Amino acid sequence: MVKVTIGQDGRIKSFVDNREDRELVPEGAQGNVFELYDDVGVYWDAWDIEIYNLEKYQSLPGTDVTVVENGPLVASLIVRVPIGNTSTLVQTITLTAISPRLEFDSHIDWHENRKCLKVSFTWDISNDMATYETQFGVVQRPTHRNTSWDMAKFEVCGHKFADLSEYGYGVALLNDCKYGYSTIENTMTLTLLRSPKAPDENCDMGNHTFRYAVFPHKGTFAESCVVKEAYNFNTPLLQLPANAERFSEKADKAGKTHPYFSLSNAPNVVLDTVKAAEDGSESFIVRMYEAYGGHAKALLTTALPAMKAERVNILENHVGELEWLPYSKSVAVKFKPFEIVTVKFSL
Repeated sequence: MVKVTIGQDGRIKSFVDNREDRELVPEGAQGNVFELYDDVGVYWDAWDIEIYNLEKYQSLPGTDVTVVENGPLVASLIVRVPIGNTSTLVQTITLTAISPRLEFDSHIDWHENRKCLKVSFTWDISNDMATYETQFGVVQRPTHRNTSWDMAKFEVCGHKFADLSEYGYGVALLNDCKYGYSTIENTMTLTLLRSPKAPDENCDMGNHTFRYAVFPHKGTFAESCVVKEAYNFNTPLLQLPANAERFSEKADKAGKTHPYFSLSNAPNVVLDTVKAAEDGSESFIVRMYEAYGGHAKALLTTALPAMKAERVNILENHVGELEWLPYSKSVAVKFKPFEIVTVKFSL
């Protein structure tokens, strides 16, 4: 599926997508490069990241690279990255046979003073805009600094992913708990840790665990499955005992299981939330949203003995009727770009 070459310093030297016969790392460039920046604020030490701090940084090579798995299904190695005289990062890099996703599981003992740790990836992809996830949608920001407005966007807030795509191909940088991104030209950067000293001089000191991943995909962002992949990365499968299916799905008399709620016919719609209704009735709330910026018509089906479905707002007040199909226990829901739709099922 993909072939990744990791150097003795723990950096990506080559990332080949065999499906497209494409090398993603430009000649002379690298990926998974740790960079330690000065992080001295003007007024608000723990809140602001200043652009002038980007002018001074130290590149941190890894040491002690050890292969820990080399099987047909999983390959992984561990790299140790010294950071200054007081901090150390230990990272497990993993690639599986069932996914093109390259994962980085990181553990760090952090004891720095007004420093900012970032990790960067340089790709052979060109676009003047990058895409970042927000709650219930995405935003785009320039990858250049042509104007003062562009320059002010040097750090971008994002949730589960940032994506850099050109015609026909792209790469997403996924994460499970780090929300500061930057994309300048073809280099994507994720902010990992800071060490401000005001108002708390011990802010963020100690042990941290976080994960991020690289996910190459065919097509532009709008044609990709990046949203689904980011959800899968943030909420991995849980192992439950065989008799615990009642906690996650419904089993019929033949023992076949069914999800309580499912979506079909709309790959750009995400089923985000399932919860009990706030009015105390025997009702359930299902919240969905259109994730890519297009129209959609999704079929929402439930395995619960629901008798009615209605559309409600964010406060769960009635706003409209939905066509209820009693035999299939489903409703058809239309979406506008980035629209949030909440449905209430009454039992």
